[in-house]
Amino acid sequence: MKNILLFVVDSLNYSHIKKSNLDLMPFMEKLKKDAVYCEHIYSQAPYTEAALMGLYCGQDVLENGGYILRFKDAPQTIFDVMQQKGYVTFCNFYEPQCHPSSVRRGVDCLYNNVGYDPAALWPYRLKHFSEQLSQGTLEEKDYELLYEIINDNLTEWIKFTDCMLDNDESVQMIRDNSSNYNTKTVKNAVEAEYKDFIKNRKDYVNNILTRGTKHPFFHIPAYVQNNKVKNREIMGHVRKEFTPLFKRIRRMNFKLNMRNCRGILKGPIKKIWIFIKHPSAIRFKEFVKSSYLAVNQLFDLDLFKRIGKDYDIFKNAPSARKHVEFYINWAEEHKNAQPHFACLHVMDAHNPETFFTFDSDDQKLLDFEKKEAESILSQIPKNYYGSLTHELSLRYIDNTIKYMYDELERIGILKDTCVILTADHGFSFSGNPLRDSFVTNLYLENYNIPCVMTGTGYSARKVESLRMSKDIPATICTIADGKIVKEFSGHSILEDFEYEYNIIEYCGGGCPDLARRELKMAVYDKELFVGILCKLDEALSDKVITEVYDLKSDPLQLRNLVKDKYDKEKARKMLTMIEDRRRSIIATNPRK
Repeated sequence: MKNILLFVVDSLNYSHIKKSNLDLMPFMEKLKKDAVYCEHIYSQAPYTEAALMGLYCGQDVLENGGYILRFKDAPQTIFDVMQQKGYVTFCNFYEPQCHPSSVRRGVDCLYNNVGYDPAALWPYRLKHFSEQLSQGTLEEKDYELLYEIINDNLTEWIKFTDCMLDNDESVQMIRDNSSNYNTKTVKNAVEAEYKDFIKNRKDYVNNILTRGTKHPFFHIPAYVQNNKVKNREIMGHVRKEFTPLFKRIRRMNFKLNMRNCRGILKGPIKKIWIFIKHPSAIRFKEFVKSSYLAVNQLFDLDLFKRIGKDYDIFKNAPSARKHVEFYINWAEEHKNAQPHFACLHVMDAHNPETFFTFDSDDQKLLDFEKKEAESILSQIPKNYYGSLTHELSLRYIDNTIKYMYDELERIGILKDTCVILTADHGFSFSGNPLRDSFVTNLYLENYNIPCVMTGTGYSARKVESLRMSKDIPATICTIADGKIVKEFSGHSILEDFEYEYNIIEYCGGGCPDLARRELKMAVYDKELFVGILCKLDEALSDKVITEVYDLKSDPLQLRNLVKDKYDKEKARKMLTMIEDRRRSIIATNPRK
């Protein structure tokens, strides 16, 4: 058996790379000559928590209750399956939030890349149920769900503090990355919260939902990695050497977008007009988001934070380079043991993007990355518009991938390792085209991901068929032993297959409460795209259609045809597919 390495670049929009005239990822392009790669593979959701249901659980996003408990309700994860197939499983991106224990499933060697941060639990889960409580619509089954969520978070938080105090192997990547975290104090505070919770679960839930972020739970310090660069003098060197580069980026970004990005204020004007005609908090929020995108297009508002006084906290997790180094050290120690399945999930290309190794004190490496950024800037054409930091982050990721391959060769396991390069979802902030919304929309740049596979044992080829990210776990099974487990609904990319239509399905932003939230869903092929907004218990009709695009003539989805002429017969057929999915979601929901 070969080792299998799944390298996931969070928020990598493959459609941007394909259409760009810039040489953004030359190493990945070189790999494709000897790889099996897929041009038309898409996630089913535009953000990580939802998108991982396909990528790591091999199922449609909202099947089996969706992702309200993250991976808990999924029949199998790729880690479960690879463990069963005789592989040692490794991942170094454990991020404990919302229902952290579910992410441990099937992983033999699990490593934190961030510490516990209570802040995420409020917007991702509890705020929604707080609103239900205030409206008098919180039901007993909601309480049972909340008991499970809060219990899981508190017990996992205690477990994290124990690992820190015991210097457990699971925290080795981040153990020394905080200069002021008092683990014992945090542990005592979390244990006190847990005692209060166990004493009277309902009172505790009502209290936290009523008080919100003023509750003591949210005032226990998070683990902030503010000491990733151990040689603090190197940070001064970086600020000094990189400042001219950053000023050049600011000038170019403003000048090129002011000149070439037509209608930069079109989105905010449209959104404020809608708000004036139909005032609501949601519509005002949409106006604010649209305005942010327009202003950020010109100024890249957080640009200089990347080299600020404490730039090593700009991204909380370690860099992609550090993730790779940690894995390589582990792989070298285990190279003579049984084959392994490893997953590295890196955040450097995720908004806000980075384009140098922000936690390194290797001056030679940093100087090289500065020159690489300058090289990209020198390629920028006069008619360019978009986000320059996004372009630079892609070259940085490409160099990290090259480093990973070089290191696999150095330790002698490249020939025995299948590497799969992919992403969980696409990207909302490339600025080309400039949108009037971000993340939770139906534009395909948020869904098109790369899938480049080397060392599979299959002949190099380009896969043109329409695919979904849930096909990647099925493909890993094919590479491992040729047997796809019945719990995975995807199809191997290494086999001839094409979906008639692809599906998008998720719960919008915030809490994925299937019973109450409106669902964003869409169905599309290479010619027509139909998007809807509906409640799970709402039978579908033409009235729920919100977006229609002719992808042949309008691949960038610039003209919504929902009130115009389009192939209504085909659209109704596609709507029938969404109706079938709606019924399947209801049928498999364990909390219906």
